[in-house]
Amino acid sequence: MRRDIYAELFKQYQSSLHLYLYRMCGSQETAEELVQETFYRAMVSMKAEHANYARAWLYKVARHLFIDWYRKYRGEIQMSREMEQQGAENTYRSPEEVLTARERTLRIQQVMKKLPEQYRTILLLREMNELSYNELCEILDMNMNQVKVTLFRARERFKVEMLQMKGDN
Repeated sequence: MRRDIYAELFKQYQSSLHLYLYRMCGSQETAEELVQETFYRAMVSMKAEHANYARAWLYKVARHLFIDWYRKYRGEIQMSREMEQQGAENTYRSPEEVLTARERTLRIQQVMKKLPEQYRTILLLREMNELSYNELCEILDMNMNQVKVTLFRARERFKVEMLQMKGDN
């Protein structure tokens, strides 16, 4: 593939890949590194015939890189998340709004941590990044029925965990 195509792919997908990876790993720096590695691998391995499926191909590579990173750096993850949360203060809202938003975000993060990796991935890709079912099939190496069932189960599990967490408070 030509260099200008890679530049266009980077321009088009860099921010959404970064957001996906940030939500998966909880660290800005790690997400940036994983995005860079994703595009590096695209430049090295991506063939012209993959151009039609570039978005799905990039997310698939990013997901595999995240899984590899997670297995390697499991111990550092919690500390990184805590540091990120300390720096995520928003001064444009009232203290009550900031507290409410922070509590909701914390609940969502805690629920997402409880979910198996496959459920977290499919929820983030579909709900946050708005990938199509076909793209999910490609990224997750599943057929359409498997994607639909897994997404349904992930949503149901998320709802149950959120209700359970509300009940605990």
